[in-house]
Amino acid sequence: MGRTEPPLSPTRAPLRTAPLSVAALLLAAMPWLASLWHNGELAPTSADFWTSTVASVFAAGFGMWVIVLLRRERSMARQHLEDLEALTLTDPLTGLGNRRALERDLSRAMLRSRRLNHPLTLLYMDVDDLKVVNDKFGHAAGDETLRVVGNVIRSCSREGTDSGYRVGGDEFVIIVLADREGSDVLSRRIQQGFSGRSPYHSTVSLGVVEWDGALSAGELINEADRLMYTNKHMGRRVEAKKRAGA
Repeated sequence: MGRTEPPLSPTRAPLRTAPLSVAALLLAAMPWLASLWHNGELAPTSADFWTSTVASVFAAGFGMWVIVLLRRERSMARQHLEDLEALTLTDPLTGLGNRRALERDLSRAMLRSRRLNHPLTLLYMDVDDLKVVNDKFGHAAGDETLRVVGNVIRSCSREGTDSGYRVGGDEFVIIVLADREGSDVLSRRIQQGFSGRSPYHSTVSLGVVEWDGALSAGELINEADRLMYTNKHMGRRVEAKKRAGA
């Protein structure tokens, strides 16, 4: 996705191998302890010595094999949980983060911004008249348009700095670790990039809000959403005036 932090998966507690290693050593010592218990000494004869040695080697090997299997199972379970977590945070159509990922990452970004005194801006974007594309060319065309939006967001975003999300049918949000001026530059790049790649000549409307350190995550999203719709309606009025003048 373009670009979110790795998910924090609800994995189990780390596997503690020290107790297992001690158990393996005790298992390896059992033949010698059995000889000591039965004969009163560890290896009264050469045959007893070699018997205990071979038994200890096998016991130690078995114990280490069990530890390796447990560590492998733990690693596979952790990877499985991380994969599941990634699926719950990803929009399957565009490959961007979904609303759940946005809520998680925006809270983290706000904490980081406050801690480092670094500017944070939210960019809310909507595809104009996507319903017209769906009605005229079919929903596959609409999906293609949304995928192009996702690709443009990824290509325009800075690696490891900007994070893109699809939060609704045709609505997208980008967390930008920059001030308003930097977000305006990104907005223009996205608009130009999408204009050149849009398969059905669609356009996008955007709203940009720089976080003031006081708004909550939900308030910041709503404010960016409000500005996006304001800009969308202004654009429609301008377009209508152009058509009337023509």
